[in-house]
Amino acid sequence: MNSNSLLAAVRVLVLVGYLAGVGGLGTSGADAPSKPALPAPDRDRVGFPKGYQEKFQIVRTFTRDKEQKLVTVYVNRKAGSITNLSQVPYPYGSVLVMETSSILQDAAGKPQLDEQGRPRKDKVTGLHVMRREKGFGAAYGENRAGEWEYMEYRPDGSYLTPPRKSATCAECHRKAGLKRDFVYRGRLPAD
Repeated sequence: MNSNSLLAAVRVLVLVGYLAGVGGLGTSGADAPSKPALPAPDRDRVGFPKGYQEKFQIVRTFTRDKEQKLVTVYVNRKAGSITNLSQVPYPYGSVLVMETSSILQDAAGKPQLDEQGRPRKDKVTGLHVMRREKGFGAAYGENRAGEWEYMEYRPDGSYLTPPRKSATCAECHRKAGLKRDFVYRGRLPAD
């Protein structure tokens, strides 16, 4: 083997080793190095919002057409007291629930509409809940989004996203910004 062939063979081995190390070639998901978990709370301080459909106020409804989902945003009385940006931050005890549901369809697979022409709700698939309390959010470290903590539940109260994985929620809400107290809309107007 000449030196050019040897050099080419070494490059191939280095490349294969690199790809294997990043979960590319020749590794299974179990063998791939795991990404370190982002800092997050170790327990649920948000709490499943039992009876939210009766106790909370609906402030917004919209559809996600690509996903065929209906989204309904509910707020408790404290969160509902915020009606414009000059009133933020939200008071402690504020709870916002973003409920996602499938859309009721007819036999032909077309969305069934209510009297106002909006899609009708079928089955609730998830509750994305945020709660603001004094000192909340510190466990998210650099991804902290104010004094909010986040949780995602199934309708039965079990976790879609457990506390230790809720950092992705905080990370996303940081994008809403301090000006909005890290809340995308609630009942506030869009920017």
